[in-house]
Amino acid sequence: MDVSMRVSSPLAIIVVFGAIAQVVAPIVPFAGVGASPNESTVDLLITPAGYTFSIWSVIYLLSIVLAATVLLTRSTGTRAAHRLAVDLSIAFFGAAIWILFSAAEWRWVTSIVLTVMTVALLDAARIAAGHRDEDAPGWRTALTRVTVGIYAGWATAAVFQNWASDIADSGADPDEPWWQLVILIAAAVFASVVTWLFGGVLIGYPLTVIWALVGIIVTAAGVTPSVVIICAVTIVVVAAVAGVVMLRGRARPSVA
Repeated sequence: MDVSMRVSSPLAIIVVFGAIAQVVAPIVPFAGVGASPNESTVDLLITPAGYTFSIWSVIYLLSIVLAATVLLTRSTGTRAAHRLAVDLSIAFFGAAIWILFSAAEWRWVTSIVLTVMTVALLDAARIAAGHRDEDAPGWRTALTRVTVGIYAGWATAAVFQNWASDIADSGADPDEPWWQLVILIAAAVFASVVTWLFGGVLIGYPLTVIWALVGIIVTAAGVTPSVVIICAVTIVVVAAVAGVVMLRGRARPSVA
């Protein structure tokens, strides 16, 4: 087997510790030490409704299962397992650090950490959406693709919202829609491009983005029609792009 398709034992252990760290970190603010993520960010017209953040429980569970799989099999079901494991380590430890910095209310620093996480997850998405490791069972590749797709989708939504919160904290009016609409449109374009690149394989990515957009609609409904319209249009575009890419992929001979 190609060395790149295997994860070294030390790196696999790091992935596991990272997955555990991101699950344990929220105990700090929940125990009353510092601010919770909701308290450390500014409520905006483009902030998703509170229930949407429950997706973290799905991300944590999938991360633990994937990390355990990597430790036991030294594989991710992809042809660049080592690099994907590095990306996962960055994302997992980044999530833990983000929670701790958020509790300390280091606003701009938390957004920088989240940006690094997003870059790592998008690189992981690129790998996961590529050719699979033919020596690995299909379920292992599927687990990686589902985990990475959902995580990258939520990171995409979160990073734009966090930067917007920092802008508001620095003096921008949180009740003024125009500048938030600019950020929302930028996020919509970004998500559509990533969906075009990887969404046909990582279907969790567009579905998670849509989940976040529906949450924003719930927040903005009856308050800011322009936000609702942009979110609705983006949902249609992202869904259409994902559908086109999936159909295009099925029309081509399989090379995975």
